Amino acid sequence: MPNHKYAAGIAAWLFVLIWSSGFVVARGISGKIDPYLFLLLRFSCVLFIFMAIMLAMRLPAPGYRDRWRLMGIGALMQGFYLGPGFWAVSQGLEAGVMSLIGAMQPALTAVLAWHFYHEKTGIRTVAGLAIGIAGVALAVSPGLSTHPDASDVTPIVLGAAMLSIGSITAGTILQKSSIVSIPLLSAISFQTLGAVLVMFVMNLIFGEWSFTASSAALGYLGYAVFVLSIGGFTLLTWLVRSGSATRASSLLLLVPPLAAMMSWWLYDESLGPVQLAGFVLALVGVLLARSTTS
Repeated sequence: MPNHKYAAGIAAWLFVLIWSSGFVVARGISGKIDPYLFLLLRFSCVLFIFMAIMLAMRLPAPGYRDRWRLMGIGALMQGFYLGPGFWAVSQGLEAGVMSLIGAMQPALTAVLAWHFYHEKTGIRTVAGLAIGIAGVALAVSPGLSTHPDASDVTPIVLGAAMLSIGSITAGTILQKSSIVSIPLLSAISFQTLGAVLVMFVMNLIFGEWSFTASSAALGYLGYAVFVLSIGGFTLLTWLVRSGSATRASSLLLLVPPLAAMMSWWLYDESLGPVQLAGFVLALVGVLLARSTTS
């Protein structure tokens, strides 16, 4: 048990670091490749790699019903999470507002995990989540536009943002269902297939089928495949399946402030005392929330 807790602790903070670096890819591919096509290529490459490993290791595929369940979970946690989120931002929703909406995901997960799986949600956990959400709000507040047209966002765009957050929340909860007994590699393989199908449809509707294979675009694609998907999503899935959904989801509160710090380091973007205070507050909240749920 101590070894498992030690490994889970390392995996948790490694996941935060990896997931926070996703903005590097989103920023890097801007103007180089359609984001929906990029996501389709990303998930397709991951699917090919995982399926090849499954065949090489001669791992059995899940049963027919479990395959559909896994594909549905993957469609929620990856396809319907990233796709509508990308679309909402492309339609004028500010990244800071999207971060604030996303900050509600751990709280929603805690409520659903308590309802469906009776996970303990004590006062310290609730306080930690609240502090973490406040930290996210503080960290992204300097980047929120003050222009009058910044709030001119249609209900459909806001609905897409809510669909994005609701999807990853639902997918996280479903990771704790009966499919938890399915080996991790098999589970993630069929979840990725679900994401591929969603992104194929979204690319048909919103995307473009053109890809200039520059060294930069291929580099970002490789990073997204091997680090973000194979590394980050596998860690997230393992953390949810092996522990508490609330503990795993609370880590997402650190992503926006840590991404702001990476932007400062990589791109010389401003990083003021308000953002630093937001990061510290989010960190305190996450540590508090994770200290009470086993």
